[in-house]
Amino acid sequence: MKPRKIPRHSKVMARIHFHSQKNDSTRFCDSELEVARLLLLEFEDDVIAYNTQPASFTYLVNGKNRRYTPDLIISHKHKGVYFEEIKPKDKLGSQKNIEKFDILSKAFAAISDNGLKLVTEEQIYVGSTIANLKKLYHYRSLTLSEQCQQVLQELPARITYCGLISWAESHQCHVYDPMILLANRCYTFDLTCMLSPLTHLERSYGSTNL
Repeated sequence: MKPRKIPRHSKVMARIHFHSQKNDSTRFCDSELEVARLLLLEFEDDVIAYNTQPASFTYLVNGKNRRYTPDLIISHKHKGVYFEEIKPKDKLGSQKNIEKFDILSKAFAAISDNGLKLVTEEQIYVGSTIANLKKLYHYRSLTLSEQCQQVLQELPARITYCGLISWAESHQCHVYDPMILLANRCYTFDLTCMLSPLTHLERSYGSTNL
């Protein structure tokens, strides 16, 4: 296994820079699909850390060594360390790719207990999940106002998003506080449906992000 050096500028493919709050550093991606997957990982509390295109591996095909670099390596609280390959579903139907990933799956099973997982847009783009997370992501790095922190215990167990905004205004909280509460999972809602003023929110007392 050799660490892969990713060029910041490529004549072949433009790298997408994604600032990871979880890793406190920049991650480089080859597609918007990969960026969307990273966004999901940022909001998964059980994901400790991750890195994109971490290293290159060699594997044997018909007696010849081939080189392969997985898209992601992920460190998970419960699942341990595992690798992911992110591909559009329409690229997985060819016999060549079917055989390739069958070989890779067996090769990575010997490297990692959790092996190599294949992820497509079907697992990533579920309803409006990514659109909601994009809206919330910036607020995840912000801090609640002192006033809001002082009245957190008074937050209602169930409320609509417009109700939360009204609650924040009546308690003289900062205008960003409602979004910060949602971004840090103090409230949960159905992420597959687009956030709107009438979205129903449920208080999450187990949140440790605030």
